Amino acid sequence: MNKLLCVKIDLEQAALIADVLSLKHTEILHKWKMQPRFQRVMKTKEIDIDFFIKHFGARVLNNFISVLRNEKVPGQCPVIISMIRYFTKQRLLLDDIYQVCSAKRNMVLNALLESGLSHSEELYEAVVDIFDANFSGVIREYMKIVQEKLDNKEEIKLYLTSGIVAEDSKNVVINSEKEPENAVVKSDEENNGFINEYFSVDVDEGDENVIFRTDDADELIECFDDVSDKLSLAVIHKDDDELIKVAMVFSMASSILLHYTPYLDSLSASLSELSVAMIENKESFSELLINNSDEVLKLFDAVSADMSRYVERFSIENIAMKNSHHIHEPTTLSIRQIISMFVVDDTEEGDMEFF
Repeated sequence: MNKLLCVKIDLEQAALIADVLSLKHTEILHKWKMQPRFQRVMKTKEIDIDFFIKHFGARVLNNFISVLRNEKVPGQCPVIISMIRYFTKQRLLLDDIYQVCSAKRNMVLNALLESGLSHSEELYEAVVDIFDANFSGVIREYMKIVQEKLDNKEEIKLYLTSGIVAEDSKNVVINSEKEPENAVVKSDEENNGFINEYFSVDVDEGDENVIFRTDDADELIECFDDVSDKLSLAVIHKDDDELIKVAMVFSMASSILLHYTPYLDSLSASLSELSVAMIENKESFSELLINNSDEVLKLFDAVSADMSRYVERFSIENIAMKNSHHIHEPTTLSIRQIISMFVVDDTEEGDMEFF
């Protein structure tokens, strides 16, 4: 069955449009990112424009070209799933997403106008139809993700009515009078300040140019999506298997970072250590979450925020910096602090004093 039967367009005409868009690929992306409304959304949501264009924008445009070549089905772009999950994590509303997508559509149509290919009304309408089909996929995925989040919130809300849990503006907090010993939780300002300051300064780079591969960046974004919510639900349902699944997420992230050895080895090792600690000490970790979830979830949020910044930065800039290890220190410290809150140091407990 012809995959383009859902729109009125001849396959030869579609291929001609695809050729034009391939030729103007770089120009379209450049004009897209220069659109004022697109920039306004990116700036408001603190998304790096170059990261978005390289990691999502270019691939969505490539998928559109593949649809025109009759290689893919309209409305089933696999990149959209990753993009929408990223957008919801960055708290973009549907109208924000519409502004981003329509800005791209306008740049594609402008490219066709400049090439004289859209003078045919049928051709113009066909291209718009394909855009509409693709955007319906965007809306469908967005609503699916939002519904998942609403379902989770409903579960949390039911648990809140028991009086055991209180919810603050960001996290699900399980009340307790007990404070973890020696726990020092960094504020968002303290945690983000160091990273923002580092990212604002150019650094010397090594001889080798190393950036995150697209598939690795996708997986890392997926790994750290809603970690705190997943941990909260695992505790609410008293499900140790769900806690282990979260632990395995950190193990997966650690393995991905090892693709870029030696630059991210320390961060990879810390994530691996956290994963092992959560699995081997799941009872004490679960107890910690029940009694002190506010402090613990703030630390997990800090780690997730740091990782999101690494993915954005290292998807477009060189990982092989001479001083790249410095950027990972706050994150590794946060990870070690989490571990120290539920893992007993055997060497300290076993210390004996001889006279």
